[in-house]
Amino acid sequence: MTVLELYKKYDFESVLPHLDHLFVVNSKHHLSDASIEVFRGIYHHWANECEPKPTCLYIELASRWEMTNSLIDWNCSVNDEKGLLYSAAEHKDKIEVLSMEVKVRVYVEISEVELAAGLFWEMTYLKPKKDC
Repeated sequence: MTVLELYKKYDFESVLPHLDHLFVVNSKHHLSDASIEVFRGIYHHWANECEPKPTCLYIELASRWEMTNSLIDWNCSVNDEKGLLYSAAEHKDKIEVLSMEVKVRVYVEISEVELAAGLFWEMTYLKPKKDC
């Protein structure tokens, strides 16, 4: 399944509790109402207005986000056929990220909606903005 397929499958309201959980774990506070509105707009835009583009890259999830220190542990990485390239948060082309298949290591226990929230958190970690 691609990132975009996950976003189309789960609306923002389904993802929000899991996204808020990630913010609490990482920043010790809940999302503000203003942040929620910004994220809602971005999520809706990506899920409904962006067209995927071909890519040979894929995302690999090696552990849940709650178990890492941001960007120190590369739990969510962009890979090619040769292996690890860099953290998914560092990938500049968000439309290409939307088009990437997501591979979850077999030992990682995560629901699809939690995965959608974590990928969204990863994509907005460095700069939350619409791209397409």
